[in-house]
Amino acid sequence: MRIKRPGFLLLALLAFVLQGCLGFGGPATKSIGTNPGGNQVNVVENVFKGKIYATIGRNLYVITGDGQARQIVGGGNIYDPAVSPDGTKIAFIQRYKQYSNLLYVAASGGQPHLLLNGNGGFFKNDGGFVHNTYHWFFEPAWSPDGSTLLFLSDWMKLDYTHQCTGQDADMLDMQVFSIPLNNPAKIQAVAYAAFGGGGDRDASYRPGHADQIVYTHYADISGNGAKQIVQLYLADPGELARHPSLYCAGGRDSGIAITAAGDQDIQPAFSPDGNALAYVRSEGAAQSSIYVMPVPENVTRTPNDPNTEKLALQPYNRSTRLISGTYVSRPIWSPDGKQLAYLEESNQALDLWVVNISKNAQTGVYSVQGAPTQVITGGVDGDSRAVWTG
Repeated sequence: MRIKRPGFLLLALLAFVLQGCLGFGGPATKSIGTNPGGNQVNVVENVFKGKIYATIGRNLYVITGDGQARQIVGGGNIYDPAVSPDGTKIAFIQRYKQYSNLLYVAASGGQPHLLLNGNGGFFKNDGGFVHNTYHWFFEPAWSPDGSTLLFLSDWMKLDYTHQCTGQDADMLDMQVFSIPLNNPAKIQAVAYAAFGGGGDRDASYRPGHADQIVYTHYADISGNGAKQIVQLYLADPGELARHPSLYCAGGRDSGIAITAAGDQDIQPAFSPDGNALAYVRSEGAAQSSIYVMPVPENVTRTPNDPNTEKLALQPYNRSTRLISGTYVSRPIWSPDGKQLAYLEESNQALDLWVVNISKNAQTGVYSVQGAPTQVITGGVDGDSRAVWTG
């Protein structure tokens, strides 16, 4: 026994050393605080390169690939960070009980700058009906040159002349607007919602194309009343300004559908080169998938032409499914286009995962390489956008 024991201890010590060197004990993690439910939030080291900006516990954090995390904006009620193309500014939303504000802050932190204040009040119109001047702002997204922000809002809810509804009713659905940073008073409608259909969401510019945006369009319930029509739309953000008399909320569309009416597709995300589009499709109860499709070309100038409508739907048929799971959502591309980050439900929290992807040079088809890796455990804010930069 005296002879065997040192050998046993030596082997045990060697195994322990190898475990630490080779990573058999699992990836290293670092804590970055707690979420609103009191759960510990941890970041796994060395899974990705660059920086991911996300909100955790309604505060804005930047997380780096080595597992470091830094809070940029605190105080709670923070949503939807968007980093400017030059990396110097972060636009975001601060939400209150009756309204929200659109702000931006230097990427290094500091005092935020207020762009739009949604605070207002209640009043009665001539008929004695109660209305209000509060406004909601959500999901800012930068133009390719960093001069303009898209955002969602009910900004025109009291402008009945543009609603084409024939009734004195507030347009409460979110619609897409733009605002230039050098002239915040010049707000321009970019895409109208279908009145009462659920509004628009997920708007962003196509990289390298200041004349194209994508967004999710919630429309009417289908003819048999069984399913709401939810499609991705591509649009020229200047179409409404050029032809204001042609369009109105709930009337002709200034954008064109690029996904089928029979499916429910949401949360589009352009690849860094602007040639592909990742999106989320509902696959049934609690199940969803992330797909990638080519971006249609030359379809935004005549959005209501039947031939253009058919052309715009052709790339959708070449979609490829990459990831499926429980509440899979919010895909974001790595700056080099070789990874996708996304949220997936686990242990009653939405955690951030990263997967390697590759593009076939001949076919243009994307595929997953290897198994996904969990980046954040403990949960991030699933109702807020995230962004990935270099």
